[in-house]
Amino acid sequence: MFTVRRARVGDAERIRDLFVASYGEGYPFKDFYDTDWITRLVLDEGTIVMVGEVDGEVAITATVNLSVGAMEDMIGEGGRLVAAPDERVRGRDYALELSRQLFAGTTDRVQFLFAEARTRHRASQRILQELGWTVAGFEPMKYFDGTRRESTMLSVRLQGMAVELRRNHPRVIPEVGLLAKTVLAGAGLPEDVVVTDEESGYPTDATFELERLTTRGFAPLLRIERGRLRNREVFGGRISLSHGFFQITNSRTDYLVARQRGVVVGAVGFVNDPIDRKVRVFELVEFDDAVKGFLLAEVDRVAREELGAAYVEIDVSAFSPRIQRTLQRLGFVPIAYCPSMAFDAVERIDLVRMAKLACPYDSTDMRLLDPCRAVKEVVEGAMEDRILGAEIEQATRQAALFRALPEGDRHHLARLCRTADHPAGTRLVAQGEPADDLFILVSGAAAVSRNGVAFATLVPGDTFGGMALAERAQRLVDVVLTEDSRIIAIAIDDLDRLMASRPRLGYSVMRQLAVSLGRKVGGGQVDEGIARLLYRF
Repeated sequence: MFTVRRARVGDAERIRDLFVASYGEGYPFKDFYDTDWITRLVLDEGTIVMVGEVDGEVAITATVNLSVGAMEDMIGEGGRLVAAPDERVRGRDYALELSRQLFAGTTDRVQFLFAEARTRHRASQRILQELGWTVAGFEPMKYFDGTRRESTMLSVRLQGMAVELRRNHPRVIPEVGLLAKTVLAGAGLPEDVVVTDEESGYPTDATFELERLTTRGFAPLLRIERGRLRNREVFGGRISLSHGFFQITNSRTDYLVARQRGVVVGAVGFVNDPIDRKVRVFELVEFDDAVKGFLLAEVDRVAREELGAAYVEIDVSAFSPRIQRTLQRLGFVPIAYCPSMAFDAVERIDLVRMAKLACPYDSTDMRLLDPCRAVKEVVEGAMEDRILGAEIEQATRQAALFRALPEGDRHHLARLCRTADHPAGTRLVAQGEPADDLFILVSGAAAVSRNGVAFATLVPGDTFGGMALAERAQRLVDVVLTEDSRIIAIAIDDLDRLMASRPRLGYSVMRQLAVSLGRKVGGGQVDEGIARLLYRF
């Protein structure tokens, strides 16, 4: 006989035994092996702990945390579903029935529920699927189980007034668009995202004084926060500035504070989990836009260099493409789209979860149901695009022709680039052909010749074909790769259109083209005729 009930204090020892039997002695989260801690969890008003009994003995347990995120967001997290490795439990739907009753008791207290299912545990995925939850994301290498890092699938459930209060027409960058539409379709919600590629993001190269939070900066930050609460771009975390300095400093929460000429102008809050080597950014408090990119870049640096984080995560507004773009430029990828997750004024808004990996990605040993696999493939595509995009942006940063471009303009340029590998001996450019591409040599080497006579060698970082921007003509030389090489090509027509739409970018490129040509002639490196050849082929 199977029955479900709310856990009692007397169940703490049996719940501990279930965790030991399921995870073994090496489980890194030792709280679940502590009966006193489990007892406090059972008594906590912000947590529901349920147990399932088989023939009068507790055989399954699961938990919902009802106080995730800010209080007004009404977010709950389901998890810690463990069952006895017992023939009386295995293969039955006891875990499904326990989960159904557990979540049914949350409808009057939370409007957004989420749960993470292990990618190696199809049973957990199946339970959430049969309960009608929506797969909203794939979190690569998020957790450490004591021996290896593991990815999880994020599923969500909207309840109460979550759907009625959802604000429509989110604005997202293209990298988020496919994931957003996939999740919204799976949830039966309108696929109403507006994809925009006009945003360049917040500048990350500004300079401010940086320090850790102390009482000296706490009061100014509270005053800044009061003035910008209606424009939140970063969400998450039960602890924020409003909880007070001493509660913050007595937890794993930390803040980086930015000052300008001694005046506090902003801060970013984050939580460090040393067991999982995971950092979660949960609050951004700023005086103006100029400091946002700086703070995001600094918390990314601190997480990787000082804390050794393998995984950094942040939830941002789906109505703020500018902060999405800033994080994308810093190497973050969208891993989840969470409809109606947070309150903003009188509406609930969609959030985009973005993450950055600083560890190898391992896609083996994943046993996924079809809805999970579909979302995983979307996220993996974004990860692959980000790796390629980072390589292209680095190459354009090193190329003399584009070195002076601001980060935002360089991002738009990178979207035009095509990357390819070619073996030694490839004739990349042939004399007499139309000049329709500009090239950057990423790696390898090439020889330049005219009428069979070699007169120049190209090395990584060299840009060639640039004079086609000023005058369309046929190639005047041959370019043959002398080593296996990686090449970036940019169509001249595409670059023309980009420079026309972004005059600052166009001016910078043409000015650098003229400067480079002038240096070659004025420095006596080559005569004017050869210099023009170097840029026209």
